[in-house]
Amino acid sequence: MIERDDLDVENPGIQQEKLEAAFDLLKQIEAVDKRHGYDRVVRPLRLREKRLRVWRWVAACAAIVCPLIVGEIWLTERSIDDIPLVKTDSIVPGMSKARLVLGNKKEVLLDTLSTRDLLVDAGITIRKEGKGVIYESRQQAGEKDPVYNELIVPRGGEYDVILEDGTHVWLNADSKLKYPAVFTGKQRRVYLEGEGYFDVAKDSIRPFLVETREQNIQVLGTAFNVYAYFGEQMNYTTLVRGKVSVRDKRGGKQWILHPGQQVCMDVTNEECVVREVDVRKEIAWKDGLFVFHGQTLEQIMTKLARWYDITVFFQSEEAKSLLFKGNLPRYSDFQIMLNVLEKSSNVQFNVKDRVVTVSI
Repeated sequence: MIERDDLDVENPGIQQEKLEAAFDLLKQIEAVDKRHGYDRVVRPLRLREKRLRVWRWVAACAAIVCPLIVGEIWLTERSIDDIPLVKTDSIVPGMSKARLVLGNKKEVLLDTLSTRDLLVDAGITIRKEGKGVIYESRQQAGEKDPVYNELIVPRGGEYDVILEDGTHVWLNADSKLKYPAVFTGKQRRVYLEGEGYFDVAKDSIRPFLVETREQNIQVLGTAFNVYAYFGEQMNYTTLVRGKVSVRDKRGGKQWILHPGQQVCMDVTNEECVVREVDVRKEIAWKDGLFVFHGQTLEQIMTKLARWYDITVFFQSEEAKSLLFKGNLPRYSDFQIMLNVLEKSSNVQFNVKDRVVTVSI
């Protein structure tokens, strides 16, 4: 079980640890792009490796590019203290928190549980470990009707769960996962809204199915990421290892993915395309890093709004379509996020009472 400690101002050591882990991943990703990344990012970082222990320096070293405005901008050595920050009234990153709805409709705030507290539902024991929960069952799965639980992660949160069959699921902010407390029958079916990374326990007899509003995803044992937020135009399924079958529920089309492939689905017109991607960038959120690869400012602010639990308004339609590329530690202070975006373009942010107004 991956442990996710709460990140708050009273635990600067934990913040530093998470940021350092995210920055290690950043260095690995940027090292791949040798033409643009090595000379601009990796080489300076290696020369100053001993100084990476300083939290503010780590955050300042986050890189972001805005090709439509000024070409490539890599903030590798500029101190954050040298740049005026956008005032954000101490908006902090998300932390591990979730609500669990049991089969009898009882709701449990998992943040309030200790590792000594045990829950029991449908003959299974649910215990907390770190910042996640584990389902443990000693009974043999039968053919009786399943008892469903639902794990609800709010905006500004994240959580992970190990299901009864051993499948490990990480949920991003503003996501829901509905699943049987004990898998019964000939298949293992769960329901996802939002974003989740699945490391599925292998079972050659009972396939594992993830159902979203738009798609059915079937596997036997593999690892993949699903991005399926209600109200967003695009859904993405990305395969890390193994093999998955993805079926469009409305059109009936089906795709078989191999590692490194992604199905992109436009839910408004049901158009789909399969493409090759760098899976490390697609699942970097799970390891504490935002990776923006040619995404619009509107897409970026949608992700930041979920993670920092804020509301965003655009005063300019032009600002929505600005393209950015680069990386930022997920556990950075919100001030730093906005500061880097401002310094990479001519966009401006105004923050008041957790409401961010974007203009040019």
